Amino acid sequence: MDEATNTTAIEERVRRFILEEILEVDEQAELPSDVPLLSGLLDSFGLVSLLAFVEETYDITIQHAEVVDENFGSVEAVANFVERKRAPEA
Repeated sequence: MDEATNTTAIEERVRRFILEEILEVDEQAELPSDVPLLSGLLDSFGLVSLLAFVEETYDITIQHAEVVDENFGSVEAVANFVERKRAPEA
């Protein structure tokens, strides 16, 4: 699976989790990849749920300092963060 396809799959999985588990809206709802998550869409409980989901689903550890807008500001940012964390170190 190439990087773009993998990132797209991560985005979709994160999007579904946010919509269905955190926001509890029906599966037909949409959440664009660039909608700001940290500036109002997710409350603190939602953010903690998202962090736990990402750690468990993608087998990564998220440090407190990594919970910033650059990494968790949108669905797209989360997917890119996961890709970076999962990439083998050179």
